[in-house]
Parts: sequence; C-alpha cells; structure tokens
Amino acid sequence: MSFYLKDLPALERPRERLLQSGAGSLSLFELFEIIFSQGSKKNNVFQISNNLLAQYGSLAQMRQATIQELCQIQGIGEAKAAQLHAAIELGRRLFAENNTPKSGAILDTNHASKLALSYLKDKKKEHLLLFCLDSRSRLIVRPQIISVGTLNSSLVHQREVFDCAIRNHAAQIMLAHNHPSGDFTPSFEDFETTKNIALAGNIMGINLLDHIVIGADNFSSIRVANPEIFDVQKTNAIRY
Repeated sequence: MSFYLKDLPALERPRERLLQSGAGSLSLFELFEIIFSQGSKKNNVFQISNNLLAQYGSLAQMRQATIQELCQIQGIGEAKAAQLHAAIELGRRLFAENNTPKSGAILDTNHASKLALSYLKDKKKEHLLLFCLDSRSRLIVRPQIISVGTLNSSLVHQREVFDCAIRNHAAQIMLAHNHPSGDFTPSFEDFETTKNIALAGNIMGINLLDHIVIGADNFSSIRVANPEIFDVQKTNAIRY
C-alpha cells in the first residue's frame, strides 16, 4: 500500500511545517519531499527521498553527482535531478554571495582563499578563478571563472587572464584554481603557469599578487611556497 504526503495529518506535512516553523525546522529528508513535490508512477516522494539519501549520504556528495548519475536512482528522472541540482546551486550561490566582499573591499590571500573555496570546492574539473583588484588591493568586480580545464589539468591562457583584467581596469590580480583530487599541494605545472603569468603581468603593468591552490577543505599559497616566482628579476633562474 502506497503512502502519500496527503495521508499525513496537516500539521505534520513538510510544507505546512515549513510555513509554520520555517525551513530550518525540517530534516534533509523533508526538504527533499518539498523539492520533489510528488512521486513518480512507481515511487512515492517518501521512497524517492529515501533512495536518494541511501545513495548519497550528504549534500556534498549529491553536488558532485551528474544529472545522468542521479537519474540512475529509482524514481528520479531528468526533471527531479534538475530540481535537485538547482536547489543545491542556490545554496552554493547564497554562501558565495554572503562571503563575497563588496566592490571596494580590500582582498588578501586568506580572504580570497575562503571565497575561492565557495566557488571551486567539489568541482570535478579544474576551474581558474580571477580576482581583479585596483592599486590598493580593493576588489573591482565579482570574482570570475575564466577557464575550465580537464580532469587533471587547467587550460590556462595568459590572454584570457589579461583580457579580463584589462576589461575591468585591474591594476593587480589574484588567481585561484582547484585540484579535483583534493590535494592542495602546488604542482610543477602550477609553479610554471604562475611564473609565466607573473612575467606577462610585469610587461603589461598588472601585478600578480598570488595564486591560490584549492583542495578538498584547505588551500595553499604559491607566493608563500615560492615567493621568488613573483620577483620578476629572479623568475628566469627559479628551480622547483
């Protein structure tokens, strides 16, 4: 015998509880019931929510799942998978918005790394994030993803970096990219890419302040790891 939301007493239904006590009073299971609204031909909304939680125990794991992977769960088709992706993305954007300094805020490596984590954490491909700053290290515009790489490498082109910086009249820039493996240790390629961008920036009069590598839950600063990269008088002699 199937069981439906309408079979619950009115005050025990997730939507009514949300209206009365707020979304914070609901469990993850109940939030899924509201997002999905109704079941499928073979599975009611309780079963679908239970199947989802059984397969993916956390929102972080669900965020990494593709639409195709979610559709493998019984009762979830493309429409419900898209609803779930949209709901999780709204949460990510809210977090990023709350942690994004307003234009004119001074940005340092620590603040930029926390912001980069909200943009790049759990990404399955490498993404390059650009911070455009004025001469006083104040943020000019919201951080922008300017390159999406393969699973193991980032397709970084100096032209993409500086085209964006010039369009936003940046005097200085900071970069951040993620390692899908979760390891935040800079690679040889990371050092080489940083060196080349620092040299190009020196020619163009746009200073590269730092390049941050984002891991699963932490980050590293290439300026801290190898500050000589940012000294254009020494970069050609650098050894890693």
